[in-house]
Amino acid sequence: MKKLITLITLAFAGIATNSNAQTASMQVIHNCADAAATTVDVYAGTTLLIDNLQFRYASQTFTNIPANTNIVVGIAPPTSTSSSQSIATFTVNFAANSTNIVVADGIVSPSGYSPSNMMAPFTLNTFTSGLIAAPNGTTTSLLVHHGSTDAPTVDIVAPFTGTNPVIPNILVNNAPYGAFAGYLNLPTANYKIQVRDQYNSNVVAEYSAPLSTLGLGGAALSVIASGFLNPANNSSGPAFGLYVSTVAGGSLIPLPTSTISSTRLQAIHNCPDAIASTVDVYFQSATTGTAAVLLLDNFAFRSASPFIDVPTAQNVTISVAPATSTSVAQAIANFTYNLSASNKYILIANGLVSPMGYTPSSMTAPFNFAVYANAKEKSTNITTDTDVLVYHGSTDAPAVNVVTSSAATVVANMAYNTFNSGGYLQLPSNTAAGNYTLHVTDVAGTTTVASYIAPLNTLGTTGNGLTVLASGFLNPANNSSGPAFGLWAALPTGGNLVQLPSLNATSINELNLNTVDLKSFPNPAENQLNITVNSSSNELMVVTIYDAQGKIIQNYSETVNAGANTLTLNISDINSGVYFVTIAHGSVIEKGKFIKN
Repeated sequence: MKKLITLITLAFAGIATNSNAQTASMQVIHNCADAAATTVDVYAGTTLLIDNLQFRYASQTFTNIPANTNIVVGIAPPTSTSSSQSIATFTVNFAANSTNIVVADGIVSPSGYSPSNMMAPFTLNTFTSGLIAAPNGTTTSLLVHHGSTDAPTVDIVAPFTGTNPVIPNILVNNAPYGAFAGYLNLPTANYKIQVRDQYNSNVVAEYSAPLSTLGLGGAALSVIASGFLNPANNSSGPAFGLYVSTVAGGSLIPLPTSTISSTRLQAIHNCPDAIASTVDVYFQSATTGTAAVLLLDNFAFRSASPFIDVPTAQNVTISVAPATSTSVAQAIANFTYNLSASNKYILIANGLVSPMGYTPSSMTAPFNFAVYANAKEKSTNITTDTDVLVYHGSTDAPAVNVVTSSAATVVANMAYNTFNSGGYLQLPSNTAAGNYTLHVTDVAGTTTVASYIAPLNTLGTTGNGLTVLASGFLNPANNSSGPAFGLWAALPTGGNLVQLPSLNATSINELNLNTVDLKSFPNPAENQLNITVNSSSNELMVVTIYDAQGKIIQNYSETVNAGANTLTLNISDINSGVYFVTIAHGSVIEKGKFIKN
C-alpha cells in the first residue's frame, strides 16, 4: 500500500502546479467481470497510477488529486509498460473538495458475454458526492451501485424492517445497470438485504448485512452488485453477488448469502355476509414479534390488499376480527399457515359467518380462506398479456362454465370455493381485441347465467396478474337481501375490486334495462362510426356491435367523464350490411342501428 500511495503522489505531482492548487479525493473500484480484465494497470496521463489492480479490489480513498483539471485515466493490461497500451481511456475532471468513487464496469472482450461489449462496454462510472464517514456513530451510510451487466433493473429491499413490517421496505427503487442509487443512511443493525426485480415481485437473491456485528456504526461503505446472474452465458465468469468496499480499500468483502426469508401474499375480502362486511385483519409470526400486527384496518367486502411481504418457514397466523376491534383477542377466526419462499399466495376470505339468514347456510358454506399457492403479480408475457386467475366465490351459485364470445370455453365445471383448475389464463390485452365478452353458463353450456365485459385493454392491465371472482348471491332474496351476483377483478396493487360490466343482452332482442336510443353518425358509415352519448358520472361505457342474427361482431369500452361524449369506433374491418349497436353504462342500455357500406 505504501508503494501505491507513493505512486499516487508522484502521478499527480506533475499535474499540481503550485501549493495552492485545489484538490479532490478519489477511490477506484475494479468491478469489470470480464476475464480479459481480471487485473489491470491504471494510468493518470502517462504516469502509472495503480499497478495490478485486481477484480473486486478497491484502492484507498486518496486525497490531493488536482481538481478542476482534465485528467486522462487509462486502463491497460497488467503487463503494460506505458499508458500507450491502454485498452480504454477516460477524461475526468473533479470538483474541488469532492470525494469521487470510480467503479470500473462492463465488458472488454468482443465475444463470449451476453450482453456483449457493444451493449455493455467497459466504462468508468463515477459518483461525485462520496462520503468518508456516516453522519454519526449510530448510522451506517451505504452507497449502492448496480454493476452486474446481465442483471435487470432491480429493487433493493430490507424485508420486515419498516414501520409496518409486512409492507416492503424498499431501500432502492428501480436501479438500472451502471447506476448509483445514492447513500442510504441506515441505523446500524443486522439486516437481511434482498435483490428483487424492478417490480418488487420476485427475489433474485438474499444476503446478510451484519452492520452491527461488524461494528460498522459511523462507516461509509459502497455496496456493489457484481458478477453475472447467468455465468454459463458469460464465459463461466464470476457469479452474481453483493460486495462491500470500505474507504480503506483492499479486497471487496462479499455479503454472505442467506436463505430467502419472505414471500408475497395478497388478501381479498369476498365474504358477502353482512356481519362481516368490514373486518380487521391481524398478522403474527416469529419475525414480526410476539404481538400481532394490525395488517388491514376496516377491510371492506370486495376489496383487496396489495401484495405484502410475509415470513417463510415459520408459522404465520392471520386473524379476522370485527371492524370495531381493539386487539387480536377479539378475533372471530384464526388461520395458521407455514409458507414457502418458492411460492406466492392469494388468500380469499369467503363463505358465511351468520348462523341463519342465508341459503345455503354457514354450516354448508362456512367462513374460510381459500388459498392459491401459485399467485402472479405480473403476467408471463409482460408486454402483451394479462394473466387471469378465476375463482368461484358465490355460495349459492352452482358449478359453472365461462365461455368467451367466440364460444371458446375458458373455465369448465368450476364449483363454489375453487380456482380454475388450469391456473392462470394468458389473455392478449395490448390491443382493442383485449376487451373480452364472457358468458357464465351452466355446466352443460345450455343456459347463460349472466354475461360480462372484461375490458382488459381499456383498464390497462397488460403485464399484470389479476384475480376475477364470482361474488355475491344469485338469489339475494334468499340471502338476507345481500349483494347480487357479479364478476369482480382484484388488481395486484389492491384496493376496491373492479366490477366487470354486466352485458344484459346476448342479442339485440334481449335488452332488459332502462333503454334509450343513441345517436350515431354518419349513417350509412364507411370506416368510422361516431356515437354521441351522455353520462351522468365518470363511468365505463361498454359498446357492443351485433350483426342481424345477434352475433357479437365487435366490443369496445372506454371510461368517460360526466356530460356529453363522442365515442369513435373503427368499423373498417367489418363487412357491409345492417348492424345493431348497444352501449351499456350504469343501469342504462342505449341502442341503435346503422348500415356499413
